[in-house]
Amino acid sequence: MGASRRIIPALRHAATRTLQTRMSDEFIISQTRRFLKRENCTGLWPQCRAFSCTSNDQDHNEARHQNATRTTLSDPRRVSSHAGSSIRSYTNTHRFPCEQRLPSAHMATTSGHRMTSSRSWLWQRQYSSESNNTPKKKGLLESQIGQELMTEAAEQNSTPGSFEGLDGKLSSDEEAALMEAEAEFEKAQQGKEAPVTPENLQEMLQELQALGDPKDVRIAIISLRLAQEYDARGENPSTTLKLGEQALAIFEASGSYMTEVGMCYHLIASSCHKMGQHDQSLENLNKALKLLEDKKAKDSAPVKFAVQFLLGDTLAALGKHEDALQHYVRGLAVQETILEAGHPQLAANYRQVGEAFTQVMLFDEAKALVTRALEMHVKLHGQGSIDEAIDRRLLAVIYSGLEEHEKALEEQKFVKTILLEKKFISEVVFVEIAMADTQITLGRFDDAISSLQGALSHLEEGSPMQALATANLAKAYAQQGNHEEAKAYSRKAIEILDRKMEGSDGGGNELLATAECFTELAAIHERMNQPEEAISLLKKALPLFQQMPTQLNAAAGCQAQIGMLLFFTGKVTEAVPYMEEAAKNLRDSFGDGHFSLALVLNHLAVAQVELENLSKAVDLFEEAKGILTKTHGPGQQDTLAVYHNLMKVYSNLGRKEDAIVNARHIITELEKQGEPAKSALSEAQKDLAELEGSQGSANGEAVGQLSESMKLQGGD
Repeated sequence: MGASRRIIPALRHAATRTLQTRMSDEFIISQTRRFLKRENCTGLWPQCRAFSCTSNDQDHNEARHQNATRTTLSDPRRVSSHAGSSIRSYTNTHRFPCEQRLPSAHMATTSGHRMTSSRSWLWQRQYSSESNNTPKKKGLLESQIGQELMTEAAEQNSTPGSFEGLDGKLSSDEEAALMEAEAEFEKAQQGKEAPVTPENLQEMLQELQALGDPKDVRIAIISLRLAQEYDARGENPSTTLKLGEQALAIFEASGSYMTEVGMCYHLIASSCHKMGQHDQSLENLNKALKLLEDKKAKDSAPVKFAVQFLLGDTLAALGKHEDALQHYVRGLAVQETILEAGHPQLAANYRQVGEAFTQVMLFDEAKALVTRALEMHVKLHGQGSIDEAIDRRLLAVIYSGLEEHEKALEEQKFVKTILLEKKFISEVVFVEIAMADTQITLGRFDDAISSLQGALSHLEEGSPMQALATANLAKAYAQQGNHEEAKAYSRKAIEILDRKMEGSDGGGNELLATAECFTELAAIHERMNQPEEAISLLKKALPLFQQMPTQLNAAAGCQAQIGMLLFFTGKVTEAVPYMEEAAKNLRDSFGDGHFSLALVLNHLAVAQVELENLSKAVDLFEEAKGILTKTHGPGQQDTLAVYHNLMKVYSNLGRKEDAIVNARHIITELEKQGEPAKSALSEAQKDLAELEGSQGSANGEAVGQLSESMKLQGGD
């Protein structure tokens, strides 16, 4: 007994002589705050909270990872339009070990009863120097060095005068050995602690609440942690919301714990987001941002990251992809300060932000981020991982957006090879459909037709994917010039989609696939010079897009195309409302400076010219010119088309000097382009000569002919 009494005082985290000596609230709270912040998960809180899993939990997580992978790889043409659930399902299925874990709620006290106010479960471990009726605690005695010290001390104690009792001092060698033993014990304990479960936390919370102090900060701490666990496990968000609000009220009343208050705001916002209450989610996230903006302490950085990414998710859910992108970028910048280069979570978020850039069609920026993610995933997992397949699938979409279709096809081939090796056979079919679409773009119609006919034999009858493969067959035949086959396959695809709409349960993925298939079929009929059929199909797609707030930009594209087709069929008055609504939705989704908005504004301005609303047309052309000059440059083809249109309108309005300014800009830019622009330069010089030799006039006949000389961009 003497030896043990000599060693125990040297332990830095030992309890005092009995557990009846209460720990200070400050110490309890500081230890628990360390526990909440999950120090070894810096940057991963709260979406990547780690907790010990049973084998069943691990199986469940593995199954969820496979489902997430299938979802990511199953879209044969494009990335998901939603920029992610809260920090992505990837985050929830790739958990990382944390050093600080909460011991079980059932640890015994020195008196053999469950602890109440002392709650020594907040300590990393617990010792008692007295209680004989308490089962011996695991501790220093388990380590080899500890056993040697105990034996040596016992031998020394057998010699008279060799031991002075509890207050005796250790020699420097003993002190060093003891510290080494303690470190060994700490390391051993990391793998032995009991799992932290919601049930444990719920019991702890009930015991604290039973003490009768509703303002006890420990209640807030455990409520917050329990809510985090529920949130991570996808439990009922209303339960999470209630716990978060309870924790918030206590923290705010304490007048301190600003980081924890920020956590609560984030948690409440996450619950609101999951319940579709996006305005409330934004309100709480903005409160968190305001609270944390002046906090520069590193312990607040993970919360700032989580708040920024959830802001991105919430704004994306409202279809505001440009605003969402800004928050993803800010969140990623914060995360880069708290995670080491090469961290797997950083790689996953490079990909996510790259997807957000893809969503707003900023493909160069997207390519840089996704390429970085790919390099990191290959370094982490080696060649041929599922992460590599997902990265390359997104890169294929990006290369298609950059019109580098050969590179897109190469990426798709890599993806197919990886999926075959991993035996994701059903996903291979989706990749083959995407490859066929790229082959059509490259003019390899026979290869595409062969691939699509093979894919059809593996697809479920009546599924959206079957409709898409059939629509792509129609596309291949249409571009090959075989319009009869194209029309036949188009009819089959429309029949599948119409049946699907009749029996649809409104699921988001199927709804999106059906809407996109209708737009694909509309493009085919437009190519075959059947605008009425194309308009009809687009009008089927539009209400489907409008049911999904995340697809605000897709609805805008659909509206713009309907407007263009109505304009070209002479229904200008009908066309204008569609174009105006498209412009409004693009502003909401992409902001006021996106190039797609400029293209729609130019088309709308031409329609206003046709309706003889020249002043309104000038305003629209000027806005489009300003946007394209910034996004595409002053000499790009689409930008020069708007300058040409402005020149014509100014001339018609009698604003000769303004018209000449635009004409001279066109000539200056075309001269820089050399031989390829020789013909266009000749026409521009003629226009300038006519302007300089005319007085400038506005007459009814000229206005009636004016729209015929207008230029429409974007391949129109």
